[in-house]
Amino acid sequence: MYVHNINPDLIKIGPFVIRFYGMVYAFALILISHILSKKAGEIKNLTKDRAIDLVIYTMLSGIIGARIFHVLNEWSYYQDNLIQIFQVWKGGLAWFGGLLFGVATILYYCKKHNISSAKILDVVAVPVPFTIFLGRIANFINGEHWGLPTTVPWAMVFPLIDNQPRHPAQIYEAVTMLLLFFVMLFVSKKSKSKASDGVVAWYFLTFYSLFRFTTEFFRYAELRFIGLSIAQYMALVTFGIGLCLLIRSKSKKSNLDKPKKRGKKK
Repeated sequence: MYVHNINPDLIKIGPFVIRFYGMVYAFALILISHILSKKAGEIKNLTKDRAIDLVIYTMLSGIIGARIFHVLNEWSYYQDNLIQIFQVWKGGLAWFGGLLFGVATILYYCKKHNISSAKILDVVAVPVPFTIFLGRIANFINGEHWGLPTTVPWAMVFPLIDNQPRHPAQIYEAVTMLLLFFVMLFVSKKSKSKASDGVVAWYFLTFYSLFRFTTEFFRYAELRFIGLSIAQYMALVTFGIGLCLLIRSKSKKSNLDKPKKRGKKK
């Protein structure tokens, strides 16, 4: 049985510490900024400077939203440890909170500069699963987001929590996100027409929600209602939204692809 004892610090010089988790965020910022910057000129009113600004604003707002949702979800702990609310570097971010705040920022910024938010979301939706994959690996290295107790042969012990063998839920989620990344690459290559704007993003939202709902059955959650965690209920909501938007986009594309009827000759 594997006992988790990984040091999350990559570099430590006195009080100066660089963790793998922080490196993932830095990599995500650079990667998505680079990809979006390459679209400058292809997407109306999008410049390289605006692309970089948008990514920075979105990431900052996403971190804030993710932290707020995490604190609210774990309020029973934070109400007695208020100072730790601001210690983001110790971990503790709720992905759905980041999604909500991040998408809201994109929609606001795009509306302000008259940029197609659907095109931006399509571009961003492709690399995001890969960054989440790296994030889950970072969660594993940090020994957080552990799974439920189990007796499966690949069970792991996380000493920071207890000595019970648990599901390596972080690895489960990492695998599904890597799979989703390849799905998004395939979908993006198939969705090139103007009528397909937004389709890539809706595929991401639908599949992410489905994968997250499934892996949550193996992940520890302090609060569960009728057997489901809060994240699973949110996944059901986002799955429904993604599926409805996907069907709507497909229907719109189908109508645009239909040949126009010619009038009868007199």
